[in-house]
Amino acid sequence: MTDVSVSIVNTNSRDLLLGCLESLRGEKAEIVVLDNASEDGSADAVRERSPDVRLIAQDFRAGFGANHNTVIRATTGRYVYVLNEDTSSDDWGFAHLVAHLDANPRVAALGPRIVYPDGRHQDSAWRFPSPSVAALGLASLGKLGVAQSRGTRPRRVDWVMGAALLLRREALDEVGLFDEAFFLYSEEVDLQLRLRRAGWAVEYFPEVTIVHHESQFSAEIPERRINEMWRSRHRYWRKHHSPAGARVAALATGTQYAARALLGRDAAFRARMRLHARDSLHVDGPGLRELAEEWNGRARISPY
Repeated sequence: MTDVSVSIVNTNSRDLLLGCLESLRGEKAEIVVLDNASEDGSADAVRERSPDVRLIAQDFRAGFGANHNTVIRATTGRYVYVLNEDTSSDDWGFAHLVAHLDANPRVAALGPRIVYPDGRHQDSAWRFPSPSVAALGLASLGKLGVAQSRGTRPRRVDWVMGAALLLRREALDEVGLFDEAFFLYSEEVDLQLRLRRAGWAVEYFPEVTIVHHESQFSAEIPERRINEMWRSRHRYWRKHHSPAGARVAALATGTQYAARALLGRDAAFRARMRLHARDSLHVDGPGLRELAEEWNGRARISPY
């Protein structure tokens, strides 16, 4: 059995995807790319440039969790490395990651240290967004007591970001895969909370560093991205907390964004913060799910 199966989902990020695959060249792992009906020649480029990579060329668009679930079900590695197509590394450290998980059999998920292309640290491990944590975030405008991606040694955390998330298949077999009711955002939080409740642990692993280049696919449509983010947050809070707790978490987080809108100096930043504050009360507009559904409708393809 393969130690590591790498799951990469790509939507119209051809150059970033090719950079990621070039970075992975020579690694001892099963590498699978699911192309999410890209229109930029991504699938053909993978066939041409990386013939050893297994390609699932999907003709419809689906969400993050559904797409990675497709790859997870189609692979057999003891560990599944969920990777964004906009990541790369000079040293992926697969052997080091596997050795750590083999030595710690109750750790279900690892998240490496993540940096921006200029080397700046990117927070990637966090406390679960419970009502109490949301209130703490309001008190400090999100700056204290929430981020957990600190230090130079492995440490237990609540959850790590899905841009680079190494998962133990045995644990997934126990608790299930990503909840596909989340189209995008919060699905990795939901999964790691389910792992925690089943007695598994999650760790931040800064001994391996990944560069996160941040794809512009959804960044270019900020209102839809923010709407989708909040739709998923509301779903997460309703799923795991009481109605009152979900409301407290939403209001505390939304008030934090409203305060940041008032304090922000940049007009674009203030506008984004106002969108977040609005969506904390109610998500009224379309998100990324509708964008995918519109594309599928034009292509006359249904993922169901």
